[in-house]
Amino acid sequence: MFGIFTGVIVNAALVVLGSAAGCLFKTDRLRQIGDRVLQLFACFVMVLGISGAIQLMRPIYTLIAIVIGTAVGESIDIDEKFTRLGNWFEAKVSGKGSSSFARSFISGALLFCIGSMTIMGAIEAGLRGEHTIYYTKSLIDMVSAATFAMGSGIGVAFSAIPLVIYQGLLVLASSLLGDVLSAETIAMSSQIGSLILIPLALNLLGVTNVKVANYIPAMFVPFVWQLISSFI
Repeated sequence: MFGIFTGVIVNAALVVLGSAAGCLFKTDRLRQIGDRVLQLFACFVMVLGISGAIQLMRPIYTLIAIVIGTAVGESIDIDEKFTRLGNWFEAKVSGKGSSSFARSFISGALLFCIGSMTIMGAIEAGLRGEHTIYYTKSLIDMVSAATFAMGSGIGVAFSAIPLVIYQGLLVLASSLLGDVLSAETIAMSSQIGSLILIPLALNLLGVTNVKVANYIPAMFVPFVWQLISSFI
């Protein structure tokens, strides 16, 4: 049973390893390089988001899902709770809260948790016990974490905690419900995740300050529709 979480654990471990490497080699000169690379990395994230969402499936349903999910996220204010959690981690580590620590924690958590590889990797692990997608994602995330940590600090490493919880729950849900979910529902959820990457990239570039975490519930609206329709 616990073998289905192997990919998740490896993913989190490599995020921590990459973050540690980024912080360890963060000299003034390397930090300047890291800042420049981070800007280009943000553009890469934006391209990933656009390419994943460029062919919208059932756009009206997708728009409705975004509206419903965002309304839920704003009502709960997930972004604020992430900020408090990041400040709490910072207070435990250094004895004081830091908005920069919290923002790097939030951005890291969103970067590593949102996207098609997260959804597809969970389905592969939950249904078949295979971890190829998560192993591939782990290597990408390790490099991303190192790059991100050079410009944003150690808060990125702590994003491995929500990563384990979030992806672990997705794998568990996939193992229990994967046979019920249709390919179209899974694709629509991944598509919404790709759309969410776009404002995340703009935040990383400093262009906007969008509460991206409040969009997360939109990814699960297609699953809820599918489950409700299967019982009607």
